[in-house]
Amino acid sequence: MTYRTFLILLIAFLLQCGTATYSTISYSKYEQIRAVRENAISSENLSLITTRFLKSNDLYKRYQEAPRVVIYDLDNRLVALKTRELAYYLAELCYHVGSELDLEDPMFGRMFASSLVYSYTYLFDRKATPAADPFSMEFRFALETYNRSLAQLVRFAKRNRKLANLTDLNLPLIRGTLSMEKAEVETAWTPKNFLEVEVAYDYKNEGFSNQISKFGIGTPLILIRKHPEKEPEERRKYEFVAGVGQAYPGTALIALEESYLENRNLTLKAIIHLYDPVHRDRVQFSGLDLPMESDTTTPLAYMLSGAEKRDGFFAKFDGEVGLERKGLYLVYPYRKGKIPVVFVHGLASSPFIWFPMINELLADPKIKNNYQFWVYWYPTGNPITISAADFRDTLRDLRKTYDPKGEDSAFDKMMLVGHSMGGLLSKLMVTKSKKEDWMKAANVSPEKFESLNLESKEEVRRVFDFKPLPFVKRVVFIATPQRGSNLAEGFLASIARALFILPKGALHNIGKAYKFLTSDSKEESILPETYGVDGLSPNSLFMKVTGELKPEVPFHSIIGNSKFRDLEWINDSVVPYDSSHIDGAESELLIDSDHSVQDHMPTILEIKRILWEHSENSKK
Repeated sequence: MTYRTFLILLIAFLLQCGTATYSTISYSKYEQIRAVRENAISSENLSLITTRFLKSNDLYKRYQEAPRVVIYDLDNRLVALKTRELAYYLAELCYHVGSELDLEDPMFGRMFASSLVYSYTYLFDRKATPAADPFSMEFRFALETYNRSLAQLVRFAKRNRKLANLTDLNLPLIRGTLSMEKAEVETAWTPKNFLEVEVAYDYKNEGFSNQISKFGIGTPLILIRKHPEKEPEERRKYEFVAGVGQAYPGTALIALEESYLENRNLTLKAIIHLYDPVHRDRVQFSGLDLPMESDTTTPLAYMLSGAEKRDGFFAKFDGEVGLERKGLYLVYPYRKGKIPVVFVHGLASSPFIWFPMINELLADPKIKNNYQFWVYWYPTGNPITISAADFRDTLRDLRKTYDPKGEDSAFDKMMLVGHSMGGLLSKLMVTKSKKEDWMKAANVSPEKFESLNLESKEEVRRVFDFKPLPFVKRVVFIATPQRGSNLAEGFLASIARALFILPKGALHNIGKAYKFLTSDSKEESILPETYGVDGLSPNSLFMKVTGELKPEVPFHSIIGNSKFRDLEWINDSVVPYDSSHIDGAESELLIDSDHSVQDHMPTILEIKRILWEHSENSKK
């Protein structure tokens, strides 16, 4: 190759290299949007807007070498210029540096307290210029940085055992100190009543089909309540699902009482706010009406996970366990003015079947604003009439506890929702019965009752003489065997009886109510319908008396249909249509489902519709 040829090739090579300095290539799918939305919250990298600022001010390399020096210099510039964008850049830089530190590091609290103050300054400080633009990426990132910085401070306070008395918490800033002056708490209890506080962001829940959460200002928390030993027993028994620590949702915010940009005494005063997301979606914060960030699903999952670890499959058949758990429990603290909805589970089940439905109902603002949810737990091995008598007494007792003077009109609009056997218990709250009806069905003479001692007579009246509870105004039956199920007879019923373990002393208590219903007066004779499953037989004494009873309040039926054939063939694999159906229902809905009808979204949507209707009718 000649020298001339070599020179031409060299020039061509150099020209080609020069043209390759600038080029464009196509993004892969989602790559561009991910790059634009990436920041120190979502990754280990800074956002494009903060990186651009550092590079445009010849600070990028310096930040990589000495990040805290750059932060201190920019803080001085922020105070001098009061430029709003600088507040955001500082918030992200502090978060970025803090994310590389351990909770034990003395700088951890300083960095995240500073990040919170800077992001608050960007979002709310009227001394900063220009006004915040809610459509800008800086605004979106600043809001997220505020929420996540506060989450980091909750972790820091928890680690340093400062949660019980948050107003004693003082945190160093890049310049000065953040001092918590007071706490304004909307939740039913103060932080001192909680065993611990967890950040909801830290948990991924399973078991719920939907994560019910809302985006806005604030940090969602899980508030785990410790047992309130100093409170009266009559209140404690309703506020704790037996044996399970209670977890409630909360949303925390910190508001500055003065502008960071004009803080001259180096002590920046702040107020801690703790809100209840079950009762609100928005907050009036820093002079603005803002959507509040919340998570109501994760606290439910946190609570239920502990319960499932404790109770295995056979616990549902153990009468001792059922007796220990028995009671009516408030899912959230009682609120005057909200209509109570009580959910009642079925045979060999527990209240935990209702929480997926409750989770969905809480997502509806109209329902959340008008209703409060309770669950009833009872030993399903006991006779249905005795369980119903206990339920009736519990509802009356609840009224005496929370509304003794009858001043809460919402309490008088109570609604019951029962699944399977729970529907039968619910029906006995809105129907009437006399002991004579049972004696006639059992072919027992009146003299038999008169021969009982006083204690047994009182128990008979408690179980068999009842009237509709005046404060229950509507009932929903889900897969309820109003006239029984053939599965309660024969081989399967025998297996059920073998699985159920009656509580100690149960036969004695059952005997008080049932002994007079049998013509055999021998002490050792087997009592009729000793087990709850016996009452579900179409030929049982229970069904003979109650099978054709009709509620004296508006009622609805939701019926499972696993095959969707003609009506005479409709069944949910446990209860046939002709048993679930009652004439006179306000509505009747068939769901493509087996017996676990309550799990299905069409059922939940129907419950929503009924709740809307009930609240509207209650206003008339």
